[in-house]
Amino acid sequence: MNKIPVSETVSYLISRISKAHRNRANELLATLDLHAGQELLLQQIHQQEGITLNELTCGMCVSAVTVTRTVERLEKNGFVKKERCTADQRSVRVYLTEKGKKAVENITEKMWEELEKETVANMTTEERILLKRLMMQVLKNLT
Repeated sequence: MNKIPVSETVSYLISRISKAHRNRANELLATLDLHAGQELLLQQIHQQEGITLNELTCGMCVSAVTVTRTVERLEKNGFVKKERCTADQRSVRVYLTEKGKKAVENITEKMWEELEKETVANMTTEERILLKRLMMQVLKNLT
């Protein structure tokens, strides 16, 4: 039985695409003084100003340590501010600063738009729809 070389499998291609996509996202985010993943956290905070660290952890599907470190870095760089919850002193709420709000605007209107444009360049509308449907099926298969 002839086995397909790993480099010719769909899984290998997905891995390569994911890495290339993340690298390009990092290049675009660097112009905003951000790193991959931070933009998603900022968007989550934007959708729910005053979100708690625990809610961020659940919403982002990452560890509490990851959220805490990311929020600390974003706070250090002036994108967010943390405040103790008045009703529960154990709880910390996170808010966007003006710099954070501008970053979210740039992420939404420029960065993701550019990344999307580059990702699907030279594809017809039908190809884009098919690709999205197939990728959704792959995601469903793996989760």
